[in-house]
Amino acid sequence: MKVKELLMSLAIAIMAALFIGLFFDAVYSAPEYEDFCGLDGPRAFKDRFEVPPETCENVYFVSEEEIAQCNSEEGDPTFDYDENGCQVYSDCNYCSKEYSNAQEEYNRNLFFIISPIGIILILIGLFYSFEVAASGFMFGGILLLIYSTGRYFSDMSKFMRVFVVFIELVLLLWIAKKKMDKK
Repeated sequence: MKVKELLMSLAIAIMAALFIGLFFDAVYSAPEYEDFCGLDGPRAFKDRFEVPPETCENVYFVSEEEIAQCNSEEGDPTFDYDENGCQVYSDCNYCSKEYSNAQEEYNRNLFFIISPIGIILILIGLFYSFEVAASGFMFGGILLLIYSTGRYFSDMSKFMRVFVVFIELVLLLWIAKKKMDKK
């Protein structure tokens, strides 16, 4: 393949993967932190003290068990002020956990939507007769597989990671063999 053809294949690959990625970003929006926790996030320790900290000694540690339980459940302890201006434990806010769960679900869904599209692009590249475009589609499909797997990778179990990468590797080896058999 000549340099011009190689560059054109690379451009087709990048543009195809970019198109798919931007399309799904436009029609299937990622969860936003602000939708779960507001603009300021959970009400954690506040910076201001109307009363010097010495006069509020141990006030916010009255509920140490509740704070520890909140932390163990991946929540954020929130605090309010009492009548003396001292911080006191209010409740446990789970907005960060809820956002994290929504983000995990979003990444999983993207994986199950974009991976098959990547495989389809690779298969199109396998059977398309115009070599420059075929190579571009194949590489674009590979980029989509890498992208979708990368998005969901940290949320997968260790076994699932190995399984997914193994399946993708076997698929790519099979396609490479098919491509070589055509020549």
